[in-house]
Amino acid sequence: MQAKADHPPPEIFGVQIERIPDNLLLEPIEYIFADHCRQRDMCSALKSLTKMDLSTDIAIEAAEMILACLQHDLARHIEDEERDLFPLLKKRAKPEDKFDDTLRLLGSEHTRDRELANDVIAGLEQIAHAKPLPDLYRFRTSAEMLSEIHLSHLNWENNVVLELARLRLTDDDQRKMAKSMAARRGITLPPFD
Repeated sequence: MQAKADHPPPEIFGVQIERIPDNLLLEPIEYIFADHCRQRDMCSALKSLTKMDLSTDIAIEAAEMILACLQHDLARHIEDEERDLFPLLKKRAKPEDKFDDTLRLLGSEHTRDRELANDVIAGLEQIAHAKPLPDLYRFRTSAEMLSEIHLSHLNWENNVVLELARLRLTDDDQRKMAKSMAARRGITLPPFD
């Protein structure tokens, strides 16, 4: 597996948003779970940011970190789910799983997350460049809403979707997922046994 340079994860408000080790991609469901944990940390940092003076150095550093998570990590994570996990689960789910209903809900939640994230990203870009926000109240409201809604979404995915994936996906499904997710990140996985 190709190693990437190790950089200490940034710590903001006592929260470290750590990089997930590449080798966890060999267990793609667990990788997605770990990514959910990272997103939970990002939501905590975002909530903390909304409660502080946004012109401080720590606010600027936090905005940069959260911005990177929203622009890169969240988009790639949603691709992991929509291009790999959900289609495989749809193929393997049994009628009693009612996965089509779940899939519709997940699709609408991802759309809502993207819309809220776009609002928050615009504000974070202003903060990261030490520029005043045109509408501080709107930014804080959108950021708090994104945090709360996304945390609820993550809990639901962990307790319902990932549990169903552990139950239904085959080893071949997981190898296919791992290869696709690794390729999306430019990572070469070792051969599977």
